Amino acid sequence: MSRRRMTPVLAALALLVGGCMPTAATTQAREIDNLWTVFLVGGIIVAAIVWGLTTWAVLRYRRRDATLPKQTEGSLKVEATWTIIPLITVLVLFVLTVRTISAVDTVEPGGINLHVTAFRWQWAAEYPDAGVRLTGTTDAPLEIVLPVDTPVHVTLDSLDVNHAFFVPEFLFKRDAIPGKPTYFDLRITAPGVYNGACAEFCGIGHDEMLFTVRAVDSAEFQQWLADQAATGGQGS
Repeated sequence: MSRRRMTPVLAALALLVGGCMPTAATTQAREIDNLWTVFLVGGIIVAAIVWGLTTWAVLRYRRRDATLPKQTEGSLKVEATWTIIPLITVLVLFVLTVRTISAVDTVEPGGINLHVTAFRWQWAAEYPDAGVRLTGTTDAPLEIVLPVDTPVHVTLDSLDVNHAFFVPEFLFKRDAIPGKPTYFDLRITAPGVYNGACAEFCGIGHDEMLFTVRAVDSAEFQQWLADQAATGGQGS
């Protein structure tokens, strides 16, 4: 296949793969999604260049008789080019990756605090500022209610073995390790219900460690939190 015909095929493949990605639901996820897009486009460009040049070389210099083609030795310009361009590419991707990690790990001022605890084989969520704690069961998995467009400061830990907090639309997972709390921020950008699960094999009940995150507007969240506090702040 010629390079001209290959380019649309690669573009269609990129769109197909991109369509399989969950829609980013947090500001942190958007940063990750943007970085992934850069890597995808860069990979397509590199693949098109490599496959295109390889195909051109095979067709242009295929053996037609016993005569050797013109031999070129020691081109400093060519060697410098294929060294400098990949080096610059890697450095750019490195800088973008560091920038994305910094953005994802940034702690915003204000917001609410959320303490999530994993245990075999469910989850508990505590809103320490309101004195509200909810615990899920296998029959009634935990629902974490959060406000949209508000920084959520999450403390994640485990009571027994290693677990992992994973919501596909958040585009990252965070490990829950006994005795070593994990801290991260979330800012959900759109109301909705987002399904989550443990992403670390933790034993026979691993598949039962499901939960949901329900994102609502600030007024609805405050009313929900007040209702939970009024009932004693305990439940599932």
